[in-house]
Amino acid sequence: MEPPVDPAPAASSRRTFLTGGVALVGAVLAGCSGDDDASGGAGEDGDRGGDGVEPTTLTADDFAALDACLLTPEQTEGPFYLPGDLVRRDITEGLPGRPLRLGIRVVDAACQPVAGAVVDVWHADVDGDYSGFADGSGSAEDAAAGTTFLRGSQVADGAGIVEFGTVYPGWYQGRAVHIHVKAHLDGTTVLTSQLYFSEDVTDEVHAREPYVAHRTRDTRNEDDPIAGNPQAAGNLLATSSAGDGVLGLVVLGVDPEA
Repeated sequence: MEPPVDPAPAASSRRTFLTGGVALVGAVLAGCSGDDDASGGAGEDGDRGGDGVEPTTLTADDFAALDACLLTPEQTEGPFYLPGDLVRRDITEGLPGRPLRLGIRVVDAACQPVAGAVVDVWHADVDGDYSGFADGSGSAEDAAAGTTFLRGSQVADGAGIVEFGTVYPGWYQGRAVHIHVKAHLDGTTVLTSQLYFSEDVTDEVHAREPYVAHRTRDTRNEDDPIAGNPQAAGNLLATSSAGDGVLGLVVLGVDPEA
């Protein structure tokens, strides 16, 4: 049976692919500049070598408390995926929202890091809209064709880790709050899935500006037709406060032979 298709978001009252808003601040941006000369401690297994591999400030120890030996479930990529080579760490492009530092560690079924994996992420802005698509639909349009906010790729370091500086996602009709993710190895996609947030964290974030202006969301994790049980499946982000924002961590289990 074909997986359910990620529905298009409901129409929004304003366009959100304009520049402006707030940048990531404080501890949330530490190590997340996306500059080629970014640096950070490598940790005991933190081999950072290899062209195109940017150093991270997260290490394997930061992910030690997470379930690391689960194969992450495949979930639909939805209608908003745009293939490209947008390698960068800060994907906000100045959009408003609660700063989110997103750390992802890619491992295989034996819990070994998958160094060199290319990880793509993309998600909705505070109004539930995606870059590259007309607000409130799954259709591309000329006015949105060149927009790239809240999308990016990183190459995993020797510990299998990538990190992104972004903002906490908004919501759209029929879906829980989520982040889309793909992992590629040697040019082959080895995982397409989605990441979710604890409902109490989302409730707290969405009770504040600028999210509160977008009404009360209509779908929670347990009601989402795609989410399933993210806590049991291992694609629920472990979150904590990080300066003025949120730190979200997850371990993606992939099958390199897929």
